[in-house]
Amino acid sequence: MFKLWNDVKRWIVQFRNDKAGMIAPVAALALIPVMAAVGAAVDYSRANNIRSKMQTALDTGLLAGAKRGSSDWKDVAGNNFDANFHASLVSGLTVAKDFVQETGQKYKGTASATVPTAFLGMLKISTLTIAVKATATASEPDNSCILTLDKGQPASHVALSLNGAPIVNLSGCSIRSNTSLDCNGHDGSLTKAIAAGSASGCGTPQPGSLTVPDIYEPLASNITTQCGTTRGTLNWTAGTTPVDALLKKVTVNGRDEYHVCGNLKLQGNGLLMGTIPVNDALIVIENGNLIIDNNADVKIAKMAVVLTGDNNYSSLVEFPNGAGKQGALTLSPPLEAGNPWQGVALYLDPKLTKDINNKWGPGASFSADGLVYLGSSNVVTDGNTSSSNAKCTKFVMNQFTTNGHVQLDFDQTVESCAQIGMKQWGGIVVHLLQ
Repeated sequence: MFKLWNDVKRWIVQFRNDKAGMIAPVAALALIPVMAAVGAAVDYSRANNIRSKMQTALDTGLLAGAKRGSSDWKDVAGNNFDANFHASLVSGLTVAKDFVQETGQKYKGTASATVPTAFLGMLKISTLTIAVKATATASEPDNSCILTLDKGQPASHVALSLNGAPIVNLSGCSIRSNTSLDCNGHDGSLTKAIAAGSASGCGTPQPGSLTVPDIYEPLASNITTQCGTTRGTLNWTAGTTPVDALLKKVTVNGRDEYHVCGNLKLQGNGLLMGTIPVNDALIVIENGNLIIDNNADVKIAKMAVVLTGDNNYSSLVEFPNGAGKQGALTLSPPLEAGNPWQGVALYLDPKLTKDINNKWGPGASFSADGLVYLGSSNVVTDGNTSSSNAKCTKFVMNQFTTNGHVQLDFDQTVESCAQIGMKQWGGIVVHLLQ
């Protein structure tokens, strides 16, 4: 490049000294701004090319750091930047770079450098400064004990509200909303409050996070029905299996399924089947509600409970409400590998839309291991919910609101969730923001 410039200057001097015509000096002088413009274009083009490579390196480094997400994420981002920028054969530059993490899973990076010029020096411009920036966001794997999907709502909509004076004791898990949440200053031992929108009044808030996909909706493809138009209310007292036309027992894929045609009312105390079943089983409530009778304390083990129907009837979980009434339901899920309902305690068919919003009064006591999926239901509770025994519980609802002195006691450990086969979304998604 410098040799070319020297050749051009030598040619201009020779042209200027040429006495053959008066036009020669004028033409030589006219060439100076032309060549300066050409030189400037070369310098700016070179600087822009370096800037483009620097932007690519910064984007790559920031994505790597955001995906790492741990305490050394800056080192990961910086090392990836250096590897990619040096690989672009740009040498002799001093690069300043910086990485910061903002509230939530938002990561920012900047980089700048001073590029020496080849031609602009004749205009007393010896360097050009280039700078780039990038922002990335990441969502960590989901380990929430309470997740609200809030489908179809904007991020600003509050889907999870802890009102009143709830007692929140979460171990190994978080609360999470695909829109916004509001703890109203009552979040107990909450580990994290993760939201795609805002996280008002919450300890350890992580607003602006990515949404979690609904990985449980496809389970509905495993639902079969047996009742047709038959419908009524089946009373099932713990410890006995009723003989009734409203209860149809079938075998599907080698597992017993108990299809209840209409409402299922649970009564009495103890294990529903009298003992813990040897093999997994399933209760399918068709076109009806799951009702816990007053003073009932029923435990369902190694069985999933599924609510389905044709959308002509309500599909609710009803606890006693008011006047000192109370009832307790404890659920433990199927455990066999290969069973599509493994790790699922309660499941509301996502196609249901009629009368599916639940309100649980102060007399409600709901304990569950595994997944409680009410993905299209808005749940308001004045009662208590908790893990059962296996230390792995996940409540998934459309919206969730607590009132009064609700107690939420949930536990999760990776080992316990693996033992009962409860699945969670484990992906880490990162992407650049414009």
